[in-house]
Amino acid sequence: MLGKLFWIMTNIYNKSNFKIHGIKFGKQIKTYGIIRLKIDDDSEFKINDGVIIRSHWKSNPAGGGQKDCIFAVRGKGSLEIGKNVGISNSTIYCNRKIVIEDDVYIGVNSIIYDTDFHSIYADKRLNGNTDIKSMPVIIKRGAWIGGHCIILKGVSIGEQSVIGAGSVVTKDVPPDEVWAGNPARFIKKINQ
Repeated sequence: MLGKLFWIMTNIYNKSNFKIHGIKFGKQIKTYGIIRLKIDDDSEFKINDGVIIRSHWKSNPAGGGQKDCIFAVRGKGSLEIGKNVGISNSTIYCNRKIVIEDDVYIGVNSIIYDTDFHSIYADKRLNGNTDIKSMPVIIKRGAWIGGHCIILKGVSIGEQSVIGAGSVVTKDVPPDEVWAGNPARFIKKINQ
């Protein structure tokens, strides 16, 4: 009984927090555990219908080291999560643009960044990070991101593609393919 009450209360809390932060969200959204948010005033964040966000280690038996979901939309960034998306205990940091289309699953402890955060050049890092690279990330309809993956800036993952657990994706993945590894590489085509 207490467990069910906890999930109900965190769902109410998260939706209230979405409103406070100006996040547009659809119907039938379910959240499990507290979602940590860092949303700048000039940014945009939209969550569409039927999304499930698991943000507590008890809400997903796959577990993992990261206990909550963290969403950060900074500056004039734009983050959109499509319909019927499932996200478990992951971090999404948007500085420019991230689009997660409908029916995407994102496994535990995965990370999606559309920015490098810092310049690769020491003099620019030490003088205010004047050369930070940011490029959009698009995860297309029906893709599945396995647990513990890292998706880096400028990447597009094709429709219905699968990214194997623990992969680091640094370049575009075509539709209907399995990619895995560090860096992720083509494994095989998915036969429908």
